[in-house]
Amino acid sequence: MTYQGSRKMQNEGDWEPVRLLSTAARLVRREVDNKLRAVGLTQERVTVLRILLADGPMRRAELARRLRVTAQTLGTALVSMVAQGLVEEVPGETVGRSGRWMAISERGQKLLADAENLEQDTSTAGIGPELRSELITLIRALERGRQQQAPHRPAPAGAQHEGPLVPPLPG
Repeated sequence: MTYQGSRKMQNEGDWEPVRLLSTAARLVRREVDNKLRAVGLTQERVTVLRILLADGPMRRAELARRLRVTAQTLGTALVSMVAQGLVEEVPGETVGRSGRWMAISERGQKLLADAENLEQDTSTAGIGPELRSELITLIRALERGRQQQAPHRPAPAGAQHEGPLVPPLPG
């Protein structure tokens, strides 16, 4: 360890792997979030828009369940998203059901496309194709290790499986 002024500085080479990964993730997330704010979005809003675009209009309760948040938390976010023109409430008749449904708006679709372009930008936090490939390799190796260590346990009765928490990796 080296000392700089009165503060103790630790060399990143001495950090444990979890600290290295979490620091890198935080730095990348901060850069992406700053870029998203420039187009009026947050990562949370992007997630809402992605779900509505992929799965179509849905009730607030279902959207909250998929996001793993309370209906009250989602309701607060949706009020501002409606005011921003990102989502809109559509009558149930338009989707062949009763009740109130939320749908992504045209403006929401455009801003989501802008956000996805920002996130895919290879210059984001200096993550070029080579580093991206190394990260994918690392994630796959960690997943294989986890699968080999964990015995398969059936899901409890009534549990819902929604697939992987992380989207499938390319290649």
